[in-house]
Amino acid sequence: MKKVLVIGATGLLGNAIVEQLSGQVNLVTAARSGADYQVDIADKNSLAKLFKAVGKVDAIICTAGIAHFKALTEMADQDWQFAISNKMMGQINIVREGADYINEGGSIVLTTGTLAQTPLPGSSIVSAVNAAVEGAIRAFSLELDHLRINAVSPGWISETLSAMNMDPTQGIPAKEIATAYAATIEASNSGDIVAVG
Repeated sequence: MKKVLVIGATGLLGNAIVEQLSGQVNLVTAARSGADYQVDIADKNSLAKLFKAVGKVDAIICTAGIAHFKALTEMADQDWQFAISNKMMGQINIVREGADYINEGGSIVLTTGTLAQTPLPGSSIVSAVNAAVEGAIRAFSLELDHLRINAVSPGWISETLSAMNMDPTQGIPAKEIATAYAATIEASNSGDIVAVG
C-alpha cells in the first residue's frame, strides 16, 4: 500500500482528500494542529523535521499555504512577505526539503488556484504567489527525474462560497476537487497544472 503524506490535512480541501484516500493508501497527516504531525510550512526547519520524522513516502500532497486578499492601496510590505513566506516559499520548500523523501517514481502535488490565470480586484498577492508556484513546478519537473511534480488549481470551492454568504452553486464541492488530487498523484506526467472548475 502506498504511503501518502497530506500537508494541510485539517483544512477544507485537506480533509476532503483524507476522506477520499482513506482505506486506499497508508495516510500520514500533517497540519498546524489536529493531525499526526504538526508543521508550519513557512518554517523550513519545521518542514525538515516533518520529513525526517515521517521518512520515505510515495507521495506528498500539500493544500496548506495562506495568502490574503487586499486592495492595492491597502497593501503593506508585511502582507506580501507573509504570502511569499507561506503560500509561495512554503510550498517551494516542500519540494526542496521533501524531494529526497519521495520513493522512486513517486509524486508531489501542490496547490495553486484559478486566480493565477484570472485575477480579481484585490487578488494581486494571491495571484502572484500562485503564479510563482506554478512556474517553479514547471522548472522543478525538468530537474527532478526520480519523481513527478504537479499542482491542482481549484476554482472557487462551494463550501467557501457558502461561508462568504455567496451562491455555492457557482463553485465546486471540496469532495469533487479531492478526486483531482487523488488522480494527480497517480498521473504519469510531470510539470502540469491541473485546473478544476
